[in-house]
Formats: sequence, C-alpha cells, structure tokens
Amino acid sequence: MKHHTLARFMLETNNEYLAPVEATMKSNTKTWQNAVATVGVLGGFARNHCSRRVVVLALAFAGVTASLGVAKTAYAEPNTLYSTGFEQSKFRAGEQLLGLDGWSTAIPPFLNPAAAKITGDAASHGRHSVEVRGGELIGSDGITAPYDAVGSYRRPLGYEVSAAKPVVRVEADLLLETNQPATPGEFFSLTIAARSGDGETLGEIGLSSQGIVEAFEFDGVPGSPPAFSEPILFNQWYHITMLLDYANRTTSYFIDGHCLGTVDAPSASNSLLRAAMVVYARPDGGIDGGADSARSNYTARFDDFRVSVVHSAPDDICD
Repeated sequence: MKHHTLARFMLETNNEYLAPVEATMKSNTKTWQNAVATVGVLGGFARNHCSRRVVVLALAFAGVTASLGVAKTAYAEPNTLYSTGFEQSKFRAGEQLLGLDGWSTAIPPFLNPAAAKITGDAASHGRHSVEVRGGELIGSDGITAPYDAVGSYRRPLGYEVSAAKPVVRVEADLLLETNQPATPGEFFSLTIAARSGDGETLGEIGLSSQGIVEAFEFDGVPGSPPAFSEPILFNQWYHITMLLDYANRTTSYFIDGHCLGTVDAPSASNSLLRAAMVVYARPDGGIDGGADSARSNYTARFDDFRVSVVHSAPDDICD
C-alpha cells in the first residue's frame, strides 16, 4: 500500500495505460460516515511547492455529535465525479466487479481481476460491498515483488483538474476481516489510491494486518514504510479519505475524519487518471506475517466509494 505508495508495473492493455500497480503500497457507523463526508475529511489536501488554493467548502455541519471528533470548518457542496455504494441495479451479489459501472477490465491476469466480487455478506450500510478474499489472490511469480500477490481494481476518471476547483477528494469505507492477531509487518493490506495523468501515485492509504492504518508518501517505491500510521481494529468499518490538493501539490490523509497528516505531491500533471481499490499480500509464512501466516485468513472489503472535487481546503485542515 504501500508502504509503497505504488508499485510500478508498466503495461499497455486494451488501449488503456496500466501504469504501476498502486503499491504499498472508520466509518463504524452510518452516522460517522455522514459526519466525515460532511466535514473535516472534505478538505484534507494540502500543498505542493506551489501556491495554496483558496476555496472553502460550505456545507453546514449539522446534527453531528461532538464525540465524532470531526473537523470544525463547514464546506460547500462538492461536485461528484463518481460515487457508488455497489447496490442494485448496477451491482448484483455474486458478480465480478470489473466491467460493471465503468470499472476497468483492462487489468492483466497477474493483478487478479476476477478476485473482486460484489457481496451481500457485509456492508458499511446498504446491502452490498466489494470483497476480495485473500485465498483467491494468485501469486504473480515475482512481478509484483515484494508482494507475492496484488489485486488492483481501477475506476478510470480522466479528469482535468481546474483552478476553480483544485481539490479532489477520494474516499471509501474499508474493513479488514480476519480472526488472526496483528502480524509483525504488513503481510496483508487493502488501500485506496489515486494516479496522475503522468502515471504517479498521488496518494495511497488503507488498512494493514499489522493492526494499523497506513498512509504513504507521493509515488513511493514498493515496500517502503508508511509516512503516517495509527492503530486500528480488525473486523470494523473505517471511513478513509484522501484530499488531493492540486493548487498546493499536497495530499492529506484522514481516517474517520481524523487527519493523519499531509505529504508533498509534486506532480506536474493536472489530470486525475483514475482512482483504485488495491489489495496486497506478501508471501505466506514470511517474516512479515510470521511462520503460520496465510492470506486465506484475510478478506478485504470496500464500500461507499466516491470521488469528488471542491474549491479548496482550509489552511487549518490538519491542525
């Protein structure tokens, strides 16, 4: 996730450029999710080596309890580029995700395109979510090293970010399901990631079997450590957000409305190529998971995936 901000596996498939695999690379309740979507998490991007964008979102943050710990500033209604709760009629339980509602089928076999399925077994709210079972991830024979297996699920956007609305928010609900204790290292993980028109990973953040949320530097190398991390619980939904600030060339990370931190994202591109959901697994029985580790003991779940644009992020977003 990764601890890599993105692994580079360059490909050309079906006329779609498959740049590096997003490597190394909570919303526990619906109420919390609504709070996050309405507030702090909205404005989380920061800056580049350039200037700082000026747009304040103005959606009244009403009805959210103080215990939610959401940021203080209100925001303006964002423009949605894509949003889904993976519900009917576009999504039906048992179907493969790719090919539905614009999710790209231009994924090579070693990135496990068939492993992402619509399920009715769990959801952050509603009835459906996307699940990727660790036992269904096939090894890549070294192509995705240091990960033995990667599942990459991409939603093309091809959006040109404007000076009027230079902040992009990418968010989703994530859950790491397992009956295992925390692993010594990042053995199994799931993330959301965003890629620029120049093929760079603008940001990546997710949950790890190490028992942490992990957020990565801009366009990091596979296997590198996270820039920010905090403890999480397994078998619990979390609302994860990235704020991509194109005006200031920064990416800010949030979990359940709480800011983890901001990294520089010095991309020269103003294009958002795609957003993605990614799952990573290191070799079974290796030092990262321990002698008895097996990816079949883990399931990655995603719900309420959304990409939107807003005018700006407040300067104090991560204070």
